[in-house]
Amino acid sequence: MSRSGEPAVVETLLLGGALTSEQGSAGFCGVYLVACRSRRILFDCGHAGRRRALHRALARRELTTRDIDTVVLSHAHWDHIQNADLFRDADVLLHPAELDRLRAAPSDDLVTPPWSRAVLEGLTVRQVTDGHRIAPGVEVTGLAGHTAGSIGLTVETPSGTALLTGDAVSSAGALRSGRCTVVTAGEAAAAASTERVRSAAALVYPGHDRPFTVVDGAPAVYLLPAAESVTRPPDPLTAEPS
Repeated sequence: MSRSGEPAVVETLLLGGALTSEQGSAGFCGVYLVACRSRRILFDCGHAGRRRALHRALARRELTTRDIDTVVLSHAHWDHIQNADLFRDADVLLHPAELDRLRAAPSDDLVTPPWSRAVLEGLTVRQVTDGHRIAPGVEVTGLAGHTAGSIGLTVETPSGTALLTGDAVSSAGALRSGRCTVVTAGEAAAAASTERVRSAAALVYPGHDRPFTVVDGAPAVYLLPAAESVTRPPDPLTAEPS
């Protein structure tokens, strides 16, 4: 992948989605690569069960984890941060409120269990807030509401302004409804963040959905086809007990 003087480009490394069952749910966050003249930036990195898929997605672009300069973590929930330890040569950017949460997560926090902070041990972690400029045309955007320190990334691309949103806008449905799917840090903040995305973005790269275009503040067209199901039918020889 070239580092010429071309404008920033956003690529989807891993599609976001969700799986639910009677035994719980598994979060699959969107993992995005921003390539620009000066840096290669990863936005979110997924959970440990997706490590092989992440390595494969990088390899298809002739990259390894060592080629990533910056990892931006939208927030500190387990399904977004677990693979951060793969990027030991990168700066890891996180909002200070999320670092505070990691340091003092309550024992009953289902999405930020106490061991989460160990993921960042030995990494170069830098605190960032709204307006932090990573590279020309690439800037951190505050999107509080889903969590107190949720951040996105605004990227000026040849196709228009792209907003990588994490779970501040987890899906096209969330933007259409004007409400963050899960709010832990105030409804007013979450609504303001959703409105910020609606008014600024021509393209949205969401936390748990396919990227889509935005027209007149509403989701318009998906940029990618739906992913094939990752589930498999049960083995017919063992599906039912004898």
